[in-house]
Amino acid sequence: MSACTNKSFIDVIGLCDPSVFDLATYPYWTQISIPESLILPEQKPDIEQINSVNISVEILRKKVIVTPNSDGVENQEGKLLTGRKLIVEGQLCQTINYTAAVPEQSVHSAHFVVPFSAFIVLADPISGTDPLDLNFDVNACVEDVFILNVCPRQIFKNVTLFLQAVPAAMTECPDNC
Repeated sequence: MSACTNKSFIDVIGLCDPSVFDLATYPYWTQISIPESLILPEQKPDIEQINSVNISVEILRKKVIVTPNSDGVENQEGKLLTGRKLIVEGQLCQTINYTAAVPEQSVHSAHFVVPFSAFIVLADPISGTDPLDLNFDVNACVEDVFILNVCPRQIFKNVTLFLQAVPAAMTECPDNC
C-alpha cells in the first residue's frame, strides 16, 4: 500500500542548515510552510515507491512596501508592524524520482514547479530616508520536506522554508550613466 511507504528511505536533496545565517546582523526573516498536492502527468506511470526528491528555491521578485506601523505594540501573536515589509515571490523547483508500478521501465522522474509568496517585516527606515529606498537580497533555505505517496498518481509534500532578507550591496553608477 503506497500510504505505508517507508519514508526513511526517501533521499531529500537540497536541504540546508539555517544556523549558518547571521541572524544577529540581519534579523529580518520568516519561516513558511508550503503544502503541495502533486499529480503525476498523464504520460507518467503510476508510483510504486518514491525514491528521492531534489528541491531548490528560486526567488522571482522582491518588493518593499509601506504598511501601518504598530508603534511597538505587539498583536496577540507577538508580531509588530514597523511600516515596511519585503514581499517575496518565488517558486520551488523539484524533481521527484520514483520506482514505477510497471515492469518494463522501473525508474521515472517527474518535475514540478510550485509558486509561493511570503513577507518579511523590516526595521523602521533610518530617519530622513524614503522607506522604499533600500534594496534587499533574499537567502532561502529548505529546512525540511515531508513527502507522502497518497495514491499511485498523487503525492503530498510539505516544505518548510526559511527566508532571510539581507540589504543588497549598493553599487555606484559610473559618471557616464
